[in-house]
Amino acid sequence: MQINILAGGATSLWPSDLFDFPGLWIGADRGAWRLYQHHIPMLMAVGDFDSLTPDELHILESHLKTNEIIHVKAEKDETDTELALLYAQAQNPDSINIFGATGGRLDHLLSNLWLLADPTFEKIVEKTKIIDNVNSVSYLKPGLKTVSKIPSAKYLGFMPLNTVANFKIIDAKYPLALTDSVYKMWSSNEFVGNMVHVSFDTGVIMVTQTRDKV
Repeated sequence: MQINILAGGATSLWPSDLFDFPGLWIGADRGAWRLYQHHIPMLMAVGDFDSLTPDELHILESHLKTNEIIHVKAEKDETDTELALLYAQAQNPDSINIFGATGGRLDHLLSNLWLLADPTFEKIVEKTKIIDNVNSVSYLKPGLKTVSKIPSAKYLGFMPLNTVANFKIIDAKYPLALTDSVYKMWSSNEFVGNMVHVSFDTGVIMVTQTRDKV
């Protein structure tokens, strides 16, 4: 089972084929309203819905069954996207795609990118991607790992999200070998073929595949 989460980020950053992605949908805050506007059935809508007008919230609540909406207080520890991801994880999915999580406020972007470093999400680290129209972000747990090239992407990057030991980029255009953890975005690397292998002993690494906007 694949689950797609739509957060409330800018629609201009949506992939052009957003609603062609297979799977079940969860709307996070304004993402739920946008799913409603596009007539996309929802497994769940979750959030404080502070980005909706009272009329929009009333319409959304009228559209969904009671067990299909989780309305939380604005004063909470988790972000709306984090709540949606928690619910998605509870469904034991094969994969999770998050859309609408980039652009807009920088604190929201950083929060979304670092979600998978939380041990709470240990079971879905390698199942989860954050996707927009030029970027695909995935995550790796320790071991010898293979990263497959996305055809539309040119650049490859790696970012340790916590303490990562013995990190090696083995067969990319620019190899790398680090003994100690360095909190740095190793960006603008490139594939030589269709795969790149990396290895590390501890921590979580964020992988970005991206291209320039045209």
